[in-house]
Amino acid sequence: MFVGSKGIQVLPDRKTFAKELDKEYAIMEKELRKTIDAQDYVSTTADIWSANNKSFLGVTVHWIDADTLKRKKAAIACRRFRGRHTYDAIATELEDIFSQYGLTNDKVTACVTDNGSNFVKAFKEHQQRQVESDEEEDEVDGDGEADFTDLHSVLAAAKDDNAPDGLCVLPPHHRCAAHTLNLIANNEVDKWLSSNVESRAVYRSATAKCSAMWTKASRSTVASEFLEEVSGRKLIVPTVTRWNSYFDAYSRITEMPLTDINNICTQFQMKCMNDREYQFLKEYCSIMKPFTVALEILQGEDTCFYGTLQPTLEVLMGKILAMKTGLSAMTTGLPEVIVGTIKTRFAAIIDSKEALLAAVSLPKFKLRWSLQPSCPMSLNLLLLPPARRILLPLTYSPLPQLMRPCLWKQR
Repeated sequence: MFVGSKGIQVLPDRKTFAKELDKEYAIMEKELRKTIDAQDYVSTTADIWSANNKSFLGVTVHWIDADTLKRKKAAIACRRFRGRHTYDAIATELEDIFSQYGLTNDKVTACVTDNGSNFVKAFKEHQQRQVESDEEEDEVDGDGEADFTDLHSVLAAAKDDNAPDGLCVLPPHHRCAAHTLNLIANNEVDKWLSSNVESRAVYRSATAKCSAMWTKASRSTVASEFLEEVSGRKLIVPTVTRWNSYFDAYSRITEMPLTDINNICTQFQMKCMNDREYQFLKEYCSIMKPFTVALEILQGEDTCFYGTLQPTLEVLMGKILAMKTGLSAMTTGLPEVIVGTIKTRFAAIIDSKEALLAAVSLPKFKLRWSLQPSCPMSLNLLLLPPARRILLPLTYSPLPQLMRPCLWKQR
């Protein structure tokens, strides 16, 4: 019992509460199905994670509201995923979820996942194949007689053709751009810094001292209080799966003067940081700063669209290459390595006409983002055909008499 606005009320028992919960869920699901059915196109995301020794598969759907032109989203699945995370099991589960909500391949423009090999292979092996048209079929004989075919043989042949590939067909696949940038920062940059002769030793020693500092401060209250007295701020302990947290942790240390850092190291009974290590951290943070900005943009909840990707990558590569001047031998080759890796991993997106059209048609960017001088003219030519297909039905639709130009001229 509890006292509410209507006086003393009795809480429902477990069975009653469960029935009401199922009832509300059914109502919500019905309304969501109506909303999804009303959309011409949607995009989806999928992910698998583990918690408490259990695996789960989550799927979300996204669309543009026709009235407000704002991005909308909804979760359509969060189900237990049993067994091994093989590509065929993932494909079967995804197709089952899509079919429950009527998400056909004509409606779903793409499904975004991480770079896991099981997800990549699932979409690669279960893509809809284009069937080449045969120019010689449907020919009519000169005598005009119809040819009859045994129906049993046709069905048996179709069954044999579909047997190797299976009946599961998934929509187009896109790899998560934010996850790809995280892989570049974590793997490719770390690999180059660890193998380069000029940066190998200083990179390992500088990051090891930073790690020792924030580990000591997070495990000891006395150390944390002393650090706050010296610097006036607390250190950031990074998260393993989020590269941005590592950048923030390194930046927090480089914001302190070297004398304060060494005072903290002396108090923590650690080796002090030398000038070379401090300079390396400064240069590393300055090079990777555009990376963090790009990640924040691409991880946007409501303001990030497909058209945001190409301009963000273009500006990111330009800003990183602009960092080449003024670098020491420790990091002088890092900008070229990062830009080369971005071009390799995002080659399909950079060369995609669909991504280009999405960027040009987004009012936030239009034609202002490209760094190529001759690009605006080519973008205009690329945008004209789809624009005509959309505007021609509106142009030749019947107009009221007062809106017809010829009548206005006559008056």
